[in-house]
Amino acid sequence: MESFLLERMKKLKGFFMIRGLLLLVCLMSFGLGYDERSGEYYAPQSTYHPLYEERRNRLLGIYGSYSKSDSDADLHIAGYESQTHSLSEKQFGFGVQAGYLLSENHRILANFEHHLKKNGFSYQVLTLGFAWTPKIPNTTDWRALLGLNAGLAQAKFDSGSFVIAESAMGSLDYMGFTYGVKAGAIYALGNGELEFGIQARRLNFGEEKSSVNINGTESATKLDLSQTSSIDVYVGYNFLF
Repeated sequence: MESFLLERMKKLKGFFMIRGLLLLVCLMSFGLGYDERSGEYYAPQSTYHPLYEERRNRLLGIYGSYSKSDSDADLHIAGYESQTHSLSEKQFGFGVQAGYLLSENHRILANFEHHLKKNGFSYQVLTLGFAWTPKIPNTTDWRALLGLNAGLAQAKFDSGSFVIAESAMGSLDYMGFTYGVKAGAIYALGNGELEFGIQARRLNFGEEKSSVNINGTESATKLDLSQTSSIDVYVGYNFLF
């Protein structure tokens, strides 16, 4: 009888040990977040951003903007002293951006913007940038945005839009570079995010040659737009996928 009880206790002990080991394995698998389908480990999910909630780290967005551009434009006319003209223009524009979220707080972005023609002047920029998007304390859906970018800038004056001594210059086509910074906020939505902010940009369009008729004589001209800058406010929507 005693040997029977001892054997029975050994079996029960082995049974509970096996169940304990199985429970430990389950807990370890759950804690590590092991995905049997892919065979890879993934980090515990975050409640802060769709990047970690649903593995959405690609971004495609569209936005509208309103900008004020200023330029200390140097005008050179053959046979005359150079002049500096303070040019200023306020324009509406639109842009598209594509990006990749490296993490919750870091993303890279490519942007194309077109600023609509006004008084014969329009310009476009194509930039590549980086943004830092930390979570705003004591909120669940809000993030700050701080970024910098650089790229190409193109501008155009239509023929006849720049007048000197009652004579109009021909078409001016510029190609240069730009760099800038931006600051704003992001509000997380179901499948994307609302983004708005302000950006300051330096625009070095360079100089372009043309000609103008002065007192019946065709004179060579150059208009230098190297010293150009802009301040923009913008609002848009980013779709995460």
